[in-house]
Amino acid sequence: MSSKLTPQARRWRTIMFTLPIIGATSFVLYKRLILGEPRRTLPTDLDRHGNEKVATILTTGGAKGDKGGRPVGA
Repeated sequence: MSSKLTPQARRWRTIMFTLPIIGATSFVLYKRLILGEPRRTLPTDLDRHGNEKVATILTTGGAKGDKGGRPVGA
């Protein structure tokens, strides 16, 4: 497999791996905290159809693929 790395090589590997992560995280935090950019959110249908989905789950029992209130496979 791979040979053992010297302590200096391990340090270098750690720096090479973490530097891009630290840079990207710092840039996103800068944009959010200093420039006031809003936090990104995942798009959902709950904003538009939230009450309908909850009603459907409650009336159908929450079965996946349920249409019209009938149990799946019946």
